[in-house]
Amino acid sequence: MNEKVLYSEKSNQPIILLGYMGCGKSTVGRLLAKHLALPFVDLDDYLSEIHGHSVPNLFLQYGEIGFRKLEKTALDDLLVSDQASVLSLGGGTPCYADNMQSVIRSTPHTFYLSPSISTLCYRLFSKKDHRPMISHLTSADKLQEFIAKHIFERKLFYEQANHLMSIQDETPQELVDQIIKKLG
Repeated sequence: MNEKVLYSEKSNQPIILLGYMGCGKSTVGRLLAKHLALPFVDLDDYLSEIHGHSVPNLFLQYGEIGFRKLEKTALDDLLVSDQASVLSLGGGTPCYADNMQSVIRSTPHTFYLSPSISTLCYRLFSKKDHRPMISHLTSADKLQEFIAKHIFERKLFYEQANHLMSIQDETPQELVDQIIKKLG
């Protein structure tokens, strides 16, 4: 029997990955979903699909508060599904409205992917122009300071996840293997 059958027999609850932008939620989520033969949903991609605009454009069009309202509605819609899936949240999703409480109520399978601030800075600096929250930052030092401040503010929400995964230099596949072991 493969893992998909085992997981699906145990639960129709989602497996939810959360953490700061650049932590690997989408990459790990896609691999995990493929390994378990489950659907994968990236909340940012889902928002883009249902609203017909990219996340940066939604941010520009609605502002952060308006965007967070759209995000809350989309998250609530996804959490009521009765089909098991792997869901990757946006970096700020757990921190707004009652999103983290909704996530925790929906599943015991929540994973906080937590690489170091320097790793996040390294991953994000070259891609910052495509990320509305950090596109204005002009140096790696400013980005690192911004990330440190944000993680400090968000840690309380992130650490409510059932599983904290401190990431060192693991490959995405190694992280998938760790998550599968934690799923039992």
